[in-house]
Amino acid sequence: MKGLQIENLPETKEVEGAKRWEEDKGEFVQIAYDEDMRHLAYFELKKGFWRGRHYHEEKSETFYVVSGVIRAVFISHDRAEREEHVLYKGQKIRVKPRIWHVFYGLEDSTVVEYSPQKYDENDTCRGDFEA
Repeated sequence: MKGLQIENLPETKEVEGAKRWEEDKGEFVQIAYDEDMRHLAYFELKKGFWRGRHYHEEKSETFYVVSGVIRAVFISHDRAEREEHVLYKGQKIRVKPRIWHVFYGLEDSTVVEYSPQKYDENDTCRGDFEA
């Protein structure tokens, strides 16, 4: 779908840019690299629950799965296209404006969300759609 971009962060510290790696002291993740950021959030998504069911008129968002597994459903507001993806730890998805999105916890999961735009409740269009 136009407006979605899924990235698997490389598991190495030897490259420039966003990446992740494991070492004895634990995992290190550089989620964003050389990106403007005016909104940063972290959320938990328990197995069997959902978050989202909305789109933004102006705001684009990036979601990084820190742990767990989520099912993500997207519907283009303008084209009525629908896509579904299962996202795992280490994956990042970028969502452009005017794309409905909802995330379902397939496992207890944690996610970081960020955006170059600040959060504005008036930019959020909520709704109930079948996912």
